[in-house]
Amino acid sequence: MPYLTIHGRLGRASLFGGIPLGIAIWYTIKIFRMDDQELLRSALDPVLALSDIPFLVLFAFIGFALMQSLVQLLLCVRILPHKSLGRKWFPVLAGTMFLYDLIFLLAFYPAPGMNDTVFMMDNPKYAGVQFPWLYSLIYGYEAEAARKLFGTREVSIFILSCLQLAVISAVLTRFSFWVKEHVDENAGYILYLYFLLFPMSGNYAIAAVRDGLFSAALLVWMWLFITKRKEKWERGRYILLTAAALGLMLLRSNGAAAAVLMAAFLMYHNPSWKRILAVILCCLVISIVPGRMILHEMNEEPLFQESMGIPLQQMGRVLALDGSRSESTVLLMDYLLPEENWKNDYQPYTVDYVKWNDDFRRGWLNDHKKEFLLAWADTGLKNPRLYLEGWMTQTYGLWSLIPGAYDVQSRFGWALTDENTKHMLPADNDRMAVGNFPMPSRLKSFLANFQYEGSQFLGAGFAFWLTILLSAAFYADRRSWCILAALPLLLNTATLLAATPAGYAFRYSFAYVWGLPVLLILLFLRPEKEEL
Repeated sequence: MPYLTIHGRLGRASLFGGIPLGIAIWYTIKIFRMDDQELLRSALDPVLALSDIPFLVLFAFIGFALMQSLVQLLLCVRILPHKSLGRKWFPVLAGTMFLYDLIFLLAFYPAPGMNDTVFMMDNPKYAGVQFPWLYSLIYGYEAEAARKLFGTREVSIFILSCLQLAVISAVLTRFSFWVKEHVDENAGYILYLYFLLFPMSGNYAIAAVRDGLFSAALLVWMWLFITKRKEKWERGRYILLTAAALGLMLLRSNGAAAAVLMAAFLMYHNPSWKRILAVILCCLVISIVPGRMILHEMNEEPLFQESMGIPLQQMGRVLALDGSRSESTVLLMDYLLPEENWKNDYQPYTVDYVKWNDDFRRGWLNDHKKEFLLAWADTGLKNPRLYLEGWMTQTYGLWSLIPGAYDVQSRFGWALTDENTKHMLPADNDRMAVGNFPMPSRLKSFLANFQYEGSQFLGAGFAFWLTILLSAAFYADRRSWCILAALPLLLNTATLLAATPAGYAFRYSFAYVWGLPVLLILLFLRPEKEEL
């Protein structure tokens, strides 16, 4: 029978993981109910109140008890491993995954995607103010070349999606084979079937968005941590490190921060730390300098608003709820966006309506970063509660225990045909429209619906706390080294919690879809570190 204790590794794991879990449960419930009653914009109904204290104590105990009970139950499960060497079927299975997902790609021909991709194709160089430079240039110039050669951009989108699918198929299959060889044969094949047959896995593999490749890079980081050794690295590991680091840095704005944090953990107690540092520094130069040079040539610079989502949301909450502001801050905010517009566009869960308002002076913000940051800090000192509430609502999707993912940029079904992209709207990111590849319409509709409707997963916050639970189980089981395997998932979420552009967009947290099964395999099969 599970019992409760505050002693030993089990007690420490339950305290450090369970108390925050309990607090998160309470505020998940409270914010959800306040939103349902339309109270989140009411100054008379604060999210953080003294009346919460008894509930916080109660839910902290509930979280502690729940964490400890679940850890004990998880540790009761153990499967004896049986490894199997050999990779002769790797090309066949990687090819099978490619061909299987290719069928769905044809249903969405040239590929499902977002308005972000369309913007990059229309503005390959200027898109660097908001998106990583290399991805924008590749999509933009490939699309322009295809339009000149074939009279349509669809060919280039399809080719790039096929290349992306090939890379992801190879990474997922190779990881499955590594599990088969070093952990357990059956677990390796089950993992492969999960990667192959789960519709959401294929959806991100074929979609013309950056998040599939970004998550594949995080999976490589997981492997680097799982196989972390104290001896010097061989050449192959440096190649993988370079690919994984560039895969993060060149694909998302939080990639550089995530890669630097992960590299710091990799370098700890590693005799090759100087070479790892050199690789990361070179990758940073590659990911930053060319893009800045391109923008400098155009007299542009990255949009400061993209890294200021949470500060803008916090200041917006102070304004909307009539918090205390200095006269200079009032004037600054009103100049940045007329106060009436800011109040009307303020939404507790996202700052996008404010920062993409047509009247928002993003160029002025770029030129007055210091003044904005000083005003933000000054306003925060006057309104600490409202600032914390602003952070909590902006990041709610990342830490709340809502079981399912929100239908906001969580799956992709809008085929990027020439016709569909003429006047594409942000709302189309969450709609489905089949492509124009010549196949029977009923078959095309079936394939599209099967993948799109089947692309459902846990909420990002729920997946985050599940990762914390598994990490607590690793610690209680005296296998702290396995927590390193969870670090890429947790550090990616940490960078989002610090500066999320949109907390409800599940695509930023998609790596959980591929990473959580790996953590479960490590937990239940208990491989020895020396065997990996």
